[in-house]
Amino acid sequence: MDKTITLKDGRTLAYTEHGDPNGEPVFFVHGNPGSRYMRHPDEQLTASLGVRVITPDRPGYGLSDFQPGRTLLDYPDDLTELADTLGIERFYVFGVSAGGPYVAATAYKLPERVIHAAIVSGPAPFDREDAMEGVSESFRIAYKSASQPAWLLRLLLNLQVWNERRNPGKVWRDVLERATEVDRDILLRPEIAEQVRAYRTETVRNGVKGWVQEARLLVSSWGFPLQAVQPHVDLWYGA
Repeated sequence: MDKTITLKDGRTLAYTEHGDPNGEPVFFVHGNPGSRYMRHPDEQLTASLGVRVITPDRPGYGLSDFQPGRTLLDYPDDLTELADTLGIERFYVFGVSAGGPYVAATAYKLPERVIHAAIVSGPAPFDREDAMEGVSESFRIAYKSASQPAWLLRLLLNLQVWNERRNPGKVWRDVLERATEVDRDILLRPEIAEQVRAYRTETVRNGVKGWVQEARLLVSSWGFPLQAVQPHVDLWYGA
């Protein structure tokens, strides 16, 4: 069920909760494209782990209001307000893909509140030597596009969204073709496919403004040194 709170600056922040309502609080930071609907479709599995998974829409995604001029280090403030509203003092945080930098930023800024953190298939900072080494061609193109002027990136993403809405079947086939064999087997499961397609659609409920902003944030300086992160952070990557 969708839930919302009003932040101190007047913005709406939307989120969902899954799993055990009395379990250990875990904030999940979704990927890009992504939304509060990103989760494992087996609710019983989540509950059996004894965790309460709370998944917010980031600013400009889904039902969460856009935040002009935001940085990576602004996001922990949103999580702080959400945690305070829910009466949560300390919590776990994990994120997948483009959500990874936000996990690092949260662990860096809130060391007294983050118990443990995890990043799943997240990128590293791009302002370093050989940042694209080992990166696949499709991701190289995406990251280079993110460095383009905002108007051009907005045009490209609007075209992508238009294509997805015009022919969602073809777009989904393209996703499957780009996936590895292992990933493809998972994505072909009906319950997984339904869940993934739902959160991708919700990403641009209110347009691509948030997506453009986030893409540019990802390839810019993150604003903090990773070696200064104090809480333990697990890094999960597949071969």
